[in-house]
Amino acid sequence: MIDLDTPLAQILVVEDDEAARLMMTTTLKKAGFNVHDAANCSSARALFASYKFDLVLLDVLLPDGDGFSLCNEFLLEPNGRDLPIAIVTGLDDVESIKMGYQSGATDFITKPVSWGTLPYRVQYILQGSRTILNLSVSESKTRALLSSIPDILMRIHRDGWVLDMQVGSISFDIQEWFYAVDGEVYGRLPPEVNRAVFAHIHAALKGEGMQLLEFQWSHLPERVCFWEARIQQRDDNEVLMVVRDITQRKQHENQLRLSAKVFEGTNEAILITDANLNIISVNRAYENITGYSQADMLLSNADSPKVGLRHYSFFEHIISVLKERGHWQGELLNQRKSGEYFPCWFSINQVLDINGAPENYVAIFNDITEHKNSRAQIDFLAHHDSLTGLPNRTLFNDRIEMAINVAHREGKKLGVLFIDLDRFKNINDSLGHLVGDQILKETAARLTQVIRSGDTVSRLGGDEFVVLFPTISDERNIAELTLKLSVALQQAYLVDGITLHITPSIGIAIYPDDGETFDELIKNADAAMYLAKERGRNNYQFYTPVLNARTLDRLKLEAGLRKALELGHFELHYQPLIVGSDCSIRGAEALVRWRHPERGLIPPMEFIPLAEETGLIIPLGEWVLTEAARQLKQWHQRGYVDLVVSVNISVLQFKQPEFLARVETILQTVGIEPKSIELELTESILMGDMEASIQILQQFCDRGYRIAIDDFGTGFSSLSYLRHLPIHLLKIDQSFVRDMFVEPASLAIVDSIIGLARALGKETIAEGVETEAEYSLLMQHGCRLMQGFYFAKPMPAIEFERWIKANNHSVMNSGPL
Repeated sequence: MIDLDTPLAQILVVEDDEAARLMMTTTLKKAGFNVHDAANCSSARALFASYKFDLVLLDVLLPDGDGFSLCNEFLLEPNGRDLPIAIVTGLDDVESIKMGYQSGATDFITKPVSWGTLPYRVQYILQGSRTILNLSVSESKTRALLSSIPDILMRIHRDGWVLDMQVGSISFDIQEWFYAVDGEVYGRLPPEVNRAVFAHIHAALKGEGMQLLEFQWSHLPERVCFWEARIQQRDDNEVLMVVRDITQRKQHENQLRLSAKVFEGTNEAILITDANLNIISVNRAYENITGYSQADMLLSNADSPKVGLRHYSFFEHIISVLKERGHWQGELLNQRKSGEYFPCWFSINQVLDINGAPENYVAIFNDITEHKNSRAQIDFLAHHDSLTGLPNRTLFNDRIEMAINVAHREGKKLGVLFIDLDRFKNINDSLGHLVGDQILKETAARLTQVIRSGDTVSRLGGDEFVVLFPTISDERNIAELTLKLSVALQQAYLVDGITLHITPSIGIAIYPDDGETFDELIKNADAAMYLAKERGRNNYQFYTPVLNARTLDRLKLEAGLRKALELGHFELHYQPLIVGSDCSIRGAEALVRWRHPERGLIPPMEFIPLAEETGLIIPLGEWVLTEAARQLKQWHQRGYVDLVVSVNISVLQFKQPEFLARVETILQTVGIEPKSIELELTESILMGDMEASIQILQQFCDRGYRIAIDDFGTGFSSLSYLRHLPIHLLKIDQSFVRDMFVEPASLAIVDSIIGLARALGKETIAEGVETEAEYSLLMQHGCRLMQGFYFAKPMPAIEFERWIKANNHSVMNSGPL
């Protein structure tokens, strides 16, 4: 409360904004003033007629009039003479301030109102009003009183002479404002000041009322000073000018303006309370985040349900920390007006007054829902497979380590299963990765549904899954669990209208019998899974130490394969392609062989799958194509100009972006025409992305290459696409040729392929012809081209050339050679 030396002042507050009126009234009453308030002009007139007021705080815009007219009206009333009236307006509303003074207002108060200093501001206005009234008592007393006012009072002649000057209580050097001119009785204002006020002086002399202006001036260049001048006509030739130093006010206004911009422009919610935790302001971000408007929050307490803090038992703890340390920050769960809860990061600071007592509390917070969700998503992705949502290797490693520690401490066993989907690669290559991904997701779902609570399923990559059984009693127990998983995985998969049947090969390792660490158990379960594949797939096998040797053998084979490429241990064998009608030689199929320095000649079935798994099939396939082209060039130079060589292309080669360009480069370097090379591809290579395959094959055909589909009829054929494929030959798989005499369906398939090829304008070549009966039957059904042991086995290039010479460019049809 302000300690007043005079009787309690009567103040009239005229403000239509209920919240502002309430704050102003409450603040002034707490300071010890008698306050009456009105929301419009009519109410204000009624109160003005009933009471004698010492001060009126008057808003500019009112529902039934304006503050300027009301101000002028009050001053004309008997009890309004010499009444101080302060216009309440915005910081930047200079026009309203000017109009207020023109209507007779004594002073102005800017919005937003500084509630802490408002009582002092009011007291200052009252004191200034009383002082000015007392000036009329006597000149000497007026001079004494004026000395207590922080203003400069000047009497200025219309010609610019300074007739008199009274310096206020703030010490001003009178010489700063007095510019002496030789030969003149009176001095003048400094030129810069004169230029600023000249027009306003003459406006006042013309009877345009009191003039209000602000200007910047200092007699010292290094100083920045702002001044406010009020100019009132005194007589026809003289004005009274009151000048006030407003430098501090301007600085304060700029700070307030900047603070207001920050307050409203920040994306963080801001809530301000008084010392008693009553909310006095919130910003726009607070309204947007919580849904509560400033009107909703005004004068609510910080423990109000609207704030959301009352939900925390440590609310009192926060207050005690604020009082002790002056600040607190942490995460809290807040609540919107809609009832929705959301996480926030709060920072609360205590603001002290000049005496060191709490004056305000400022809480700043932001909604961290998205941040927490992002962190949770990042954490999930760091520990889970992005496709299936299963734990990844990292999380599985953590869980198996924990399980091993428990099993070791309690002397129990645990089981690890390594699961691989049989022939999944064929599905992926033939039907595409989208179908493959759907199968992997369905597999993950089935495994998750079957396992027990506490078990863990993880996807290590590709079609490899591992399962952890942290509690098993014995081998029979884990076998039963494995069987349930196997049965679930063998159920038909329905993907994009296609029904697929997939079987699992499962390897089992048991702690501590088959390993005591994560790496040992996974390695041995993987080895057991390979044993399951060797034994026909679609079964499960327990790990045995013998598998270690087989695993090492496979690793040695992979290392040897890489070394063989470096040292040139591969060679090509050629199997003749025969024209059945006269047994003449059309060409040869190039077949790669690995001549191992220790194991001798290794058949393709042992190393081609490994080469595909490791990616070595790409450099190996390029070597095969280069070597076949080089050998064919030699044969052409020796006179076998019509000889054609067929080369097998792997799926990895075909999918290389620069495959066509690489083939072209090889043939151009060697000097072979494209028509002499026949590229063999399997159906599965083409079915992955048929449209792209057609485009690539068409580019090969446009350049003169011949294309053959190998093992036709064994994959997922699409007759609708076959008619669009730019190919030349269909190779009938040897399994159909072999079973023609024992299985009518095989002969029907052979006959269908020959008929289909003839209808599409393509040729057929039968593989694996080993007997005269097979040869004769194929001839009867119209198959023109053949290859097989009946004619010749695959042989090195030198033997192949000898074979051609020995048979005089043809083959006797009396039996196999």
